[in-house]
Amino acid sequence: MSENSPTTTERTLSTATRQTRRRVLGSGLFAIVGVVSVGAALRSVAGAVSAARWTTGAVLVVGGLWAYTYAHAAENVHTSEWRGNERVSYETLGAPTVVTLARGVLVAGIGGLAGVAALGPAPDWVPWVAALAYGVAVVLDVLDGFLARRLNRVTELGGRLDTAVDAFGLLVAPLTAVVLGELPWWYLSVGAARYLFVAGLWWRTRTGRPTFDLPPRTSRRVLAGLQMAVVPIALAPGVADRWMPLVAGLAASGLLLGFGRDWLYVSGRIDVETPAPRTPPTKD
Repeated sequence: MSENSPTTTERTLSTATRQTRRRVLGSGLFAIVGVVSVGAALRSVAGAVSAARWTTGAVLVVGGLWAYTYAHAAENVHTSEWRGNERVSYETLGAPTVVTLARGVLVAGIGGLAGVAALGPAPDWVPWVAALAYGVAVVLDVLDGFLARRLNRVTELGGRLDTAVDAFGLLVAPLTAVVLGELPWWYLSVGAARYLFVAGLWWRTRTGRPTFDLPPRTSRRVLAGLQMAVVPIALAPGVADRWMPLVAGLAASGLLLGFGRDWLYVSGRIDVETPAPRTPPTKD
């Protein structure tokens, strides 16, 4: 065997990635057909223009999510189980990842409803459908994690998609609520916070500045979960409207303060017990 020839494990991993990508393409086509079918059914309820706008927005989001999944298909590997010198890889997406992708379709649909509402006064059913869809998405967020642990199918790809769908959902759902007049515009900072945080990390790496690992904190998940509880309630008209400005303000403040604290950690302004820079400073 030549020095550059692939090992058996590498060939197996390559085959698994190719099979994963085939399944991503097949499921993506199915998802887009489903979205287009829903859009066609909306024509009789919301009119041709609103239906077309909803369909366009939802298809773009679904297409982007599946393209992202396709690009990271090689990460369809278990986070901790090993076979020989490589982690266990999978040729199928698995139930937990399928649930996460279904959650992404719901988020895409919510974004489409924001487009419908932006055309003018939205029908009475729009905020209720958005609230229900995001509520189901929150339940599915719990379910995909449960299935991953129960089926021992915790993969890098699944974790990546879970984070991506969570972040995009917290951007799109509040945007829909703002367009519908159910949340104040400043609550959009909740959805923008993670993207600004990631952009800041990219900028530090790009400029050769060190970034440090975050200490583990349960509060991050708790604060994100709190937003996921607040947003569907805010979307539902007439439900807790009197208290929503106070509740939304407290929830948003907690999350934003958490991001601010984490930025102080990753930028080295607050020391962890044993800080380990992921990107060493450039030596002159």
